[in-house]
Amino acid sequence: MTLANKITLFRLLLIPVFAGLIVSYTRENPWIRQLALAVYFSAAVSDALDGFVARAYNQKTKLGTVLDPLADKLMVNVGFVFMAANDQFAYHIPYWFPVVILLRDVLIVLGAYVINEYYGPIRVRPRIAGKLTTLFQMSLVIAVLIEVGFAGKLLIATLVISAISYIDYMREGIRQVGNEEET
Repeated sequence: MTLANKITLFRLLLIPVFAGLIVSYTRENPWIRQLALAVYFSAAVSDALDGFVARAYNQKTKLGTVLDPLADKLMVNVGFVFMAANDQFAYHIPYWFPVVILLRDVLIVLGAYVINEYYGPIRVRPRIAGKLTTLFQMSLVIAVLIEVGFAGKLLIATLVISAISYIDYMREGIRQVGNEEET
């Protein structure tokens, strides 16, 4: 196993720690929220580090291409689910929000699976809207943890960019299917 993959596995191990901190947070114990933020930043640093190691030391692997985005998605989505379940945060994530975000992710994965299964290998390329979605989602987690006043507006912006990226991924999938049928 490469060093880059070990770093990614470390990030996966941080997810239950992060979830436990979010669940146990109360306003009477602000240090728990601060510790959750520290764990989240540790995960972010390890994300940057594993990417750097993989590129700089030629440690890109198939396992890493699956585990790295999975770790990112799990950290954010677990954060949203448990923040929605805990009403102690200064800004409460609405219950419907993690459902919408998870549904988007599931539909994108299902669409990729269907295309791959029925039309051959799908060519997945990072999309700018997808990158922006990740940035907004991660920023929203941080905004809730540091209790900024504009978290509600950021939630709406996150919802909008997530919808735009969903449409972008679906359009790209349909385009790839159309190209396959023409050949």
